[in-house]
Formats: sequence, C-alpha cells, structure tokens
Amino acid sequence: MRGAWLVVAICVWAGCKNKGDADAATDPAALKAEQDLLARRDKLLQKQEQLKSDRDKLANDIKDIEAKGSDASAQKKQLADIDNQLDNATESELSQVNSKLDAMKLTGDRSANVAAREAEIAARERALAEREARVADREKQLIQRDADLAQRWKDSCTAAPPMIIQSPVAKGGNYTKKDVSDLVARAKSTMQRKGLLVGDLPGPAQQLESEASKAINDNDMSKAYFAAAQLESTVESIQINRTFIQAKMARLQDQIKSSRQDAATTQQLSSILSDVIQKFGEGDFAGANRRLNQLAGMLH
Repeated sequence: MRGAWLVVAICVWAGCKNKGDADAATDPAALKAEQDLLARRDKLLQKQEQLKSDRDKLANDIKDIEAKGSDASAQKKQLADIDNQLDNATESELSQVNSKLDAMKLTGDRSANVAAREAEIAARERALAEREARVADREKQLIQRDADLAQRWKDSCTAAPPMIIQSPVAKGGNYTKKDVSDLVARAKSTMQRKGLLVGDLPGPAQQLESEASKAINDNDMSKAYFAAAQLESTVESIQINRTFIQAKMARLQDQIKSSRQDAATTQQLSSILSDVIQKFGEGDFAGANRRLNQLAGMLH
C-alpha cells in the first residue's frame, strides 16, 4: 500500500514539475509580438541613421555654399526639416517601441530576454555596417572626383611663364616724374582689375617699380620711364588663362609645402585648392584666380 502511495506521490510531483516547465516556456504570441516590435525598431533605427547621414551631408553642403559666398537658404530649410524629424517623429516613435520592449522584458521569461538582447545587438551591428558603407561610398566618390579633376589638370597644356614685353620708349627723352608716376599708376590699376599679385609677374618684372623709383631718386628720368613703361606693358600682356592658372597654382603649392600651418589652416587651404581645381576644370579661370589670391593671402 505504501508502494502505491509512493507511486502516486512521484506522479503528482512529476506532473507539477512538467506544468512549471510549460509555464516557463515562451508564449508564441508574446514572442511574435516582440519580434514585430524588434523589426519595427530596426526600421526606425535605419531611418534615423539615414536622416543623420542626410543631415551631415547637408551641413557640409551648406559650409561649401557659404564659403563660395552663395545663398544656402534652401539647404538650411531642408536641414531644419531633418532635425525636426529626428527630434520629434523618429525619436518619439522609437521611444515608444523601446518602452514596449522594456515592458515585455520585465514580464517575459529568460529566453525572451536573451532573444531581445541578441536582436538588439544585431540591429545595432546592421545599422553601424550600413552607416560605414555609406561613409565609405561617399569618400570613394570624393576621391574619384578629385582624381578626375587632377587628371584633367595634368592632361592640359604645360604651363609657361609669361614674357616681359619690351616697351619702346617714346622719342625725345624729356620725361618728367609725373610721366613715370602715370605709367606706374596705370600698371597698378590694370593689376587690380585683372586680380594680379606682384608674385604673378615674371621675376625681373617684379622689381621694375622699385627700379623706376630708384631712377627717379637718381634723377635719371629716362631710365625711370623705361622701367615704368616695361611694367605697364608686361602687366597689360598677362592673360588670366589656363597657362597662367597652372603656373600660379604650382607656385603657391610650393609655398604651401615649404610653410608650416596648423590643422585648421591646412584644412582651409585644402578646401580652396579643391575649389580652384574644380573651377579650372570648368574653364572659370577668373574665379580660380580669385580663390588663389585668397590662398596667397593666407600664406603671408
């Protein structure tokens, strides 16, 4: 009889144990709901990463546009819209999903919690991988653009320094200080109009103004007039074209290499050089020359 009671007790105990295990098992409906929430959160995270990527790109575009002196109002409005989406709709919905998942974690069993953590880690890894892929693709596009522009630069004609034009001196030889000053003034006016720096002149021509001044002090008006006339003719003959920009670009690049700049200045110089190459490729030589003058100002 005792043996029969023992059998009954064992069966009862076994039945209770199996019932507890069944209760601990994952509820299929709860697991399905959690999976749906995780899938929704994955989509929200992807959307959030895309918005952040778009925001970063717009911010860079705005800097480039404003650096060129153009109006970036449209881009700023797009940036504000993206910030609003990130701050309101996306963050709010993501917070609600996370709250529901947290509630399920608190009430769910251990296996559901493990699955949720694994899904969260997987979602983060996917989001990071997609972001890194987009960044790598953008860098590849920028590198390819610079390489194409550099190749167009290389394939263009070889730069040659401008020549000094020998200006004939008017007959008579009776020159005054005003005659010389007028020539020098016209040369400077032409330089300003063309955007020429003293360093843009051929080597010997860079000293012509000083030679004219010295000759005036020595009361040698013929020599002063001759130097001033050479300066005016040389300046007038210089054309802001492909060859001129190539020579100026090479000269300033040598100055950059021989100078020491901080990180911020180096980044600015690099940005200007990139803009110069782009304008050069587009045939905007005057625009490229203006940017090179800005670069030259930063090197002094």
